[in-house]
Amino acid sequence: MSEFEELYNLYYKDVYYFVLKLADYRDHIAEEVTQESFYQAFISLPRFRGECSMKSWLCQIAKNTYYKYLKTHAKETYLEENLHQEQEEETVSIVVEKKQVATHIRKVIADLDERSQRIVEYRLFDEKSYKEIGELIGIREATAKVLFSRAKVKIRERLKEEYGYEI
Repeated sequence: MSEFEELYNLYYKDVYYFVLKLADYRDHIAEEVTQESFYQAFISLPRFRGECSMKSWLCQIAKNTYYKYLKTHAKETYLEENLHQEQEEETVSIVVEKKQVATHIRKVIADLDERSQRIVEYRLFDEKSYKEIGELIGIREATAKVLFSRAKVKIRERLKEEYGYEI
C-alpha cells in the first residue's frame, strides 16, 4: 500500500465528517468535496511542510475545497435550499388545511340527528363494522349501512354548500 493510500485510509472519516458538518449534513456534497480534497492533497503533498498535523492540513484543504465548491455551485445550492424551504411551507399549509377540513367535518357531523351522528362516529372514528354498529345501536346491519350512506350524502352536500369542499 502506498503512503498516500495509508493517509487516505487513516484520515478519510475525519475529513468526511468535518465536511459533512460544513455542508449542513448534505451527504452528496460532503462526499464530493471530500474526494476532491484528497485529490488536492495528493497533488499538494510534496509542498506539505509539517508546520501542523496532517489532519489539520487535510481539513484546511477540505475547507478551501468546500468554499470553492460553494462558489461554483452557488446557484444549485441556493435553488436546493429554497426548494426545501418551499416544501416545508407547503407541508405546513397542507397540515393546516387538513385540520380545517376535519373541523368542518366535525361541525357538519354534529348537526346530524343523534342516531346518524353515532353511526358516522362509530364507522369513521372507531372503525366499527356495520354489524357491530347495528348491535350497538339496536338496528339491523343493513339499516346501519343505509343510514351511514345517507349521512355521507348529507355531509358531502353540507360541506360543498357551506365550505366549498368536494369530498
